[in-house]
Amino acid sequence: MIEIFKYHYSKVADKVRESIDELRPYLEKTQKITLSFSFWLALVIVAVLAIMWLGKSTWKYLTNRSTFIVSPVTFSFDTPDWATDRLINEIKNIPGLKREYNIFEKDLTKKIAEVYENNPLIYRVYYIERELPNMINLKLELGRPIAIVKRKGKEYLVDKDCVRLPDEFYEYPERDENPVYVICSRLSRVPEYGEKWEDRSIEEGVNLLNYLKYNGIDKLLEIATIDVSNVARRLKSGKSDIILYTENGTMIKWGCPPSCERPNELSNYEKLQNLLSVAKEEGITLANMEYVDVRWKVPLGKRINVQ
Repeated sequence: MIEIFKYHYSKVADKVRESIDELRPYLEKTQKITLSFSFWLALVIVAVLAIMWLGKSTWKYLTNRSTFIVSPVTFSFDTPDWATDRLINEIKNIPGLKREYNIFEKDLTKKIAEVYENNPLIYRVYYIERELPNMINLKLELGRPIAIVKRKGKEYLVDKDCVRLPDEFYEYPERDENPVYVICSRLSRVPEYGEKWEDRSIEEGVNLLNYLKYNGIDKLLEIATIDVSNVARRLKSGKSDIILYTENGTMIKWGCPPSCERPNELSNYEKLQNLLSVAKEEGITLANMEYVDVRWKVPLGKRINVQ
């Protein structure tokens, strides 16, 4: 039995060896092809990596040259009449800006925009664009003074949103214009620069001035002062919450602001139409009027007594 098993085992082994001998040329050829392919593949990979490294190094060398360096200090702006040189210098040196930027830096415009958007001196960033080799084009909307709040003998600049502005950065009144004062005798905390003035009376005065400016009335009638000392106070009959004064000293009794929601109170539009109707009849400067009361359906007024 053992002899038979050995015989069959030897026979099978001989056939396996014969098969291997037959396949050996093919295996050797396949091995040579595989080795050759592996060699060329490795060579290609090394070449690609070398090219990538060389390209990256070359790009880094070229882009890091001073030709492509831009500094906020070199930014130039179309300076409005009401902005001082100190404001422009402040914008160039806003905290958060780096001393230098590479024009190819990743997310460069986004980084600069974020710094400007978080500064109270900047209202809006319209756009920031790169321009090779070392320029950045940008358009910003700056905080702009609209009025002077006069309180306890001191004056403070505010913008259209009632935010206090640092006076050393602005020239107000603007060129060839007279300032508009918002007067309030109440005691309230004076905000820091960049903070909104949290005082309803002052806010109402600024809102009214925005409305008058939008309609060009502040210049047309030469409005000089808006007195808001009586806003939200319980006044005796006939008293006006808001009083306007022109450059000629004419008093304009405006009444209470829209937010007071007083019954039968005219809207700002209706009051403005009343004021314009009087100005049309008495002259645009109202120079002959002691006061004009626009709180009623039919405006009232009193002429100055001429001796």
